[in-house]
Amino acid sequence: MTEVLVIGRDDGAEEAVGAALDSAEFDLFRVRTVTEAADLLHQRRFDAIVIDFDDASKGVGFDLAQLLGLFLFVPTVALVDRFAPEVATQLVQFGAQDTLVKSELGDRRLMVAINCAISRAHMAHFDTLTGLPNRALMFDRLNHAITQTRRYGNQLALLFIDLDRFKFVNDTMGHEAGDTVLKTVAGRIRGCLRESDTVARLGGDEFIALVSNLEQTVSAATVAAKIVEQVSEPVMVAGDAATVSPSIGIAMFPEDSESSDELIRLADAAMYQAKQTGGSNYQFYRPDMNGAALRRIGLGVALQQAIRRKEFELHYQPQVDLTNGDVVGLEALVRWRHPDRGLIPPDQFIPLAEELGLMNPLGDLILEAACTQIKKNWKASGQLALRVAVNLSAHQFDRDDLLDHIRTWIDRTGLDARALEVELTESSIMRDPESATSILSGLSEAGVRVTIDDFGTGYSSLAHLKRFPLDALKIDRSFVRDVITDANDSAIVRTVIALARHLGLHVVAEGVETEEQLEFLRANECQLAQGHYFSPPVPADEVPAVIARLEMRQAAPTPERMRAGA
Repeated sequence: MTEVLVIGRDDGAEEAVGAALDSAEFDLFRVRTVTEAADLLHQRRFDAIVIDFDDASKGVGFDLAQLLGLFLFVPTVALVDRFAPEVATQLVQFGAQDTLVKSELGDRRLMVAINCAISRAHMAHFDTLTGLPNRALMFDRLNHAITQTRRYGNQLALLFIDLDRFKFVNDTMGHEAGDTVLKTVAGRIRGCLRESDTVARLGGDEFIALVSNLEQTVSAATVAAKIVEQVSEPVMVAGDAATVSPSIGIAMFPEDSESSDELIRLADAAMYQAKQTGGSNYQFYRPDMNGAALRRIGLGVALQQAIRRKEFELHYQPQVDLTNGDVVGLEALVRWRHPDRGLIPPDQFIPLAEELGLMNPLGDLILEAACTQIKKNWKASGQLALRVAVNLSAHQFDRDDLLDHIRTWIDRTGLDARALEVELTESSIMRDPESATSILSGLSEAGVRVTIDDFGTGYSSLAHLKRFPLDALKIDRSFVRDVITDANDSAIVRTVIALARHLGLHVVAEGVETEEQLEFLRANECQLAQGHYFSPPVPADEVPAVIARLEMRQAAPTPERMRAGA
């Protein structure tokens, strides 16, 4: 049965609505004023609203935006005495789904209008995968629940739910299996709540549950414990068991906050604490909660805004040929220019970007900036004829359209593909060697140079390395750091250099900081190196000066050169 609220003083309009709707399908409720409607909507939900607009607009201080703003998330059909295009347009702009003339409600016009309004509202306010309310509708329900809780003096619990190990399910079983898990989890959470409660999907594997009319805080714990138990049960997907569990953070109204935004932030912080204690549990927000959790929430919000505002810049570190001292390349390293905190290094925001699923948009900004800078700032001016290396995250490498994406930026900027180098971690290409071979081959055929970064920290085999179309291996800085004092590290570095030579690849040592490290690398025929010994990463406009300084240092006489000349 579709429950419809009719708003208006005109008895004739109510009779016309009743006559136009099938009483077997529609159940009508009537109030005379918008104020009465607003009060009623705070107490219960309706499937649709039919409002006599001409009647409602006669009130003193009438405000169309305020009127329909009250019913923003309830499908609304407006009735008018005569059709006026400008009024109909205004009504739709402020939230009405349709406008009908009161004398023309028959022939199923009103029934169709209501059903279409409900359908459109569902598409706009519900998640297409799970059928749960989306973020926008969740905020409306939360504000409604807060109003009710204030009125009746009880408690409201907001549960922020994030799934543990969901990424592992997606990576190992595929996205279709992940979708099945999300739909199953949504149903299980819904089954743990009462009809009057709300569960919404924020996006990804995050859900919000609103549990209202609570008499005591322990009731929220009972609901959370039930969700942990139900969601942790295995989900069968094509005969295989997929197992996830929820980490739940709980914030209480009015004890923790009386603001909807703040309640979500505090519950998110409590959820993070639940994950820190191993997951598969729930935690209540505490005022003395670890400050790092709250800072993480604030930084995550700022990071999303920073990507939209493009608050990032690239710094460049030179790569030096150890045989002749020439600078042959640059590595592009991202920095966040925070409006309040200044320059933030990548180790303080890249892990958070990966956790929040922001690496693809952030990677797009980095790739765009690098290609544009190479072409406009250096290549076009003839200052440099160097290749520039850009790091690709595992998230970017998993993109189906990665190759097309890189080619698009090369074409868009008019860049010679040979000037671009991509660096990929060993672990990212070994997750799916077959797919990696195809992507790397495409990059190589396009002229893009390919390097494995942090080599030695992953688990690639010689057989796979021989199949991959690579140009270079980069020795991880952790091995270079102790190459003089640690026999194991020095043996690893020698082995990587020998392996690269055997495969016909260049080898790059990163993190070179001392003369002793440099001499060890030269003695073992390492071809390329980078690190603070040569230069820290610098902004683009300082690169030419750094290169000039390194060239002057190379040309300057040294005791060894003087002895050789003698």
